[in-house]
Amino acid sequence: MLTPTMFGDANKRLCEREKDCAGKKRLASDSVEMAVLAWVNLALYGLQLFVNGYSSRNIAPMSRRHETLITPAPYAFSIWGLIYTLLAVGVVVDCCWPSASFYSGAKHATLLRALFSVSCLMNMAWIVFFTNEYVNVATATLVVLWLALFALYGYIVLARRENGFDAKRYFCSELGVTVYFAWTCAATLISFAVSFQDVAQDYLSLTSYLSLVSILAVATLCAVIYEGDVAFGLVAIWALTAIAAKSMQVEARVELVAMNIRACATLSAAIIAAFIVISLTLKFFGPKACVH
Repeated sequence: MLTPTMFGDANKRLCEREKDCAGKKRLASDSVEMAVLAWVNLALYGLQLFVNGYSSRNIAPMSRRHETLITPAPYAFSIWGLIYTLLAVGVVVDCCWPSASFYSGAKHATLLRALFSVSCLMNMAWIVFFTNEYVNVATATLVVLWLALFALYGYIVLARRENGFDAKRYFCSELGVTVYFAWTCAATLISFAVSFQDVAQDYLSLTSYLSLVSILAVATLCAVIYEGDVAFGLVAIWALTAIAAKSMQVEARVELVAMNIRACATLSAAIIAAFIVISLTLKFFGPKACVH
């Protein structure tokens, strides 16, 4: 004889099966969505490379036209070759070997991939605006790009704290975003200087330039000291030494300001380098924490 309890158990099992099926369908749907977004990012990144290649001849003349006292020497911009190579590895890995991507296992993987999409769009928008003399709008797009990369870098840092360092994931996926973000930090500060000079129609005060250089130095020291991020530190050193090495023909009243900026950039690079050495020394030769 069927009792009410038996009916209740049967209904409970049926509900559990339905929840199970719904959960599996949701997971399958999420997996498809993430896979599609990974390929969308690959396409967007390819378009970004095309736009960069097509417009590259116009960027250098515009940079010279809007040169600031903290614009690095021209050789510094060769770092884009490294950045684009590392990012290319990252987007291909996300499509073809997702387990080696930092998006894998992320609670909000779709959002993180969407942020990378935003970074591609903002990169292209910056080129269009900057090469067409809309320098202030270009600065605004660079700020949005910085925010998108900051969110990605922040996730990478937090995930590394929780899960530890994974060499495969670091070199295949995380390193590209780290180097890109570090350089974008420098580029954004330089872009602010460009916009401020455009508004003032003259060079800025020594204090203004030193403040921008100091922001980069302090941000980098935080990454090196608290996260042991050597890659971030090396990119900042690259930018700062290029600022120090730059030579400009300027009026006598500006030359002293330029000399002070070069001295500040040199000192900042030296301090960051010292902390990188200290960080690596402690990591490899310092006392090991005991596990109880």
